[in-house]
Amino acid sequence: MLKSPLAIFLCFIFSSIYAEQSEPTVEEICKQVAPGTTIIYPNTCDKWVRCPSSFGAEDYEEGSCVFGLYFNKDTGRCESIEDVVCPYASAETSNRCATKEDGTFLEDPDNCSGYVFCINGKEMQSACPYGLIFNPEQSACVYSKDYNCVVKEAVANVNPICKAVPKGLLLANTNDCTKYYKCDEEGQLDSLECTEGEAYNYSTLKCVPRNEVVCHPLAPELEPELDVCGSDNNTLVGYIADKESCSAYYICAQREDGKPDRQPMHLKCQTGYFFDSNTWSCRNRVNVKCYLDRCEGMGNKYVNVIGDCASYAHCKNGVTVNNGKCKTGFFFDESSQVCTQETITYAACMP
Repeated sequence: MLKSPLAIFLCFIFSSIYAEQSEPTVEEICKQVAPGTTIIYPNTCDKWVRCPSSFGAEDYEEGSCVFGLYFNKDTGRCESIEDVVCPYASAETSNRCATKEDGTFLEDPDNCSGYVFCINGKEMQSACPYGLIFNPEQSACVYSKDYNCVVKEAVANVNPICKAVPKGLLLANTNDCTKYYKCDEEGQLDSLECTEGEAYNYSTLKCVPRNEVVCHPLAPELEPELDVCGSDNNTLVGYIADKESCSAYYICAQREDGKPDRQPMHLKCQTGYFFDSNTWSCRNRVNVKCYLDRCEGMGNKYVNVIGDCASYAHCKNGVTVNNGKCKTGFFFDESSQVCTQETITYAACMP
């Protein structure tokens, strides 16, 4: 059983000087990849680890290849040493002849004309005559037209975390749910971002609509996106009344791509004023027709009712609790809080 995670943030990811970075631990790698991902055990060539089935779980599984095999992180299985480039092996430490019979010929992964001859369990470097290349299938030097030699990929400058995971694997960004990483073909860690309106689901390795995403447990919560500024087919720009408040409004910015602003600024008029959509201004509340609860901001007072200037609403803690009406011939004046014979024609109570 592996120990519990020791660090929350993988600061090594954000550095471009990979040679100076230490190898990440199994726990650090498993925090970034999808649950259940199998990786090569750091600093080994023949061991592997399957990450826990869910974030925070401890059900790691470890395994090792049988004698003479290396773990291929890209295929997820153990294979012949000749067929695997171990990201942690070096010319000084890797001895492929250790498991070979004397007289075995092996190709030089860095030089098409070079080859290795095994004797007494050690590697003896040699090279074909000028103009010829080594064919490992025939254990002979041949003309280039007779064999297609491909120099195996160098691993010296591979990003530390990409050494342990398969090429092309996607990893979560624990600092931003809309972004993620990818280990490219060269072993470098590319930072990518989901398209607008989407976020990265770390368990399914896909960008999905923001309202469906399961963000990485360490990533900050997504800021809510609003639809008050219209849709892709009907974008609204400017000042838009808040449908839940008579005094509040949004400022929908114009975007260069023509799409609606999903994070508009939300503001509120000063006490005693309501937002007027017709003039884009904050006006005395009695001069604005608002169909929401007009008790907003009025505490335990009385307010005019839309459609009948003789009627009023009784407020309690800023919410309507009941309605009343002045006697015949009287109108309710919200400003003075009384029924009066003076005709009231506030926009707030007109039909």
